[in-house]
Amino acid sequence: MRRFGFTTMVVVATICFFLTSCSEQKQTAEKTPQPKDKVESLATTPEDIKKEAADLARATMAYTEEQKELYQKKIEEKIDQYGQQLMALQEKMVMLNEQAKAGLVAEMENLNRKKQEVAEKAREIQSASGEAYEDLREGLESSLEEMDKAFDQAMDRFAK
Repeated sequence: MRRFGFTTMVVVATICFFLTSCSEQKQTAEKTPQPKDKVESLATTPEDIKKEAADLARATMAYTEEQKELYQKKIEEKIDQYGQQLMALQEKMVMLNEQAKAGLVAEMENLNRKKQEVAEKAREIQSASGEAYEDLREGLESSLEEMDKAFDQAMDRFAK
């Protein structure tokens, strides 16, 4: 949570800096205003800054939610892909001898268990926010890598 707050503050400060820089450049590009006009155009109130900061915070939150939704979609597609791969392995089981079938059944049970763990982590990540979201996402990425390796090994062993 602290990291999100710090990041938000850095972004707000950066935007304020750029807004100030841009407004100064725009004024110099135009004709030189009278001293009275210059003083009036620089009148930024604390309320203006608060409003800009609130707008920035809302935009940051919306972006974060959008990224979270896109990631969730990616995970759901990956889980569907795992389901299809399990079905492909099951179809190959028909052509195997009894010993190979027993090995494939055990492997499929392991893969199904891992698939359920990934799905559970994906459900947990939906309700997470801030640092918890980042921690869960890292764990989910690790689980997905393990799952990919397990499927690759199973396909190599039983595709022959």
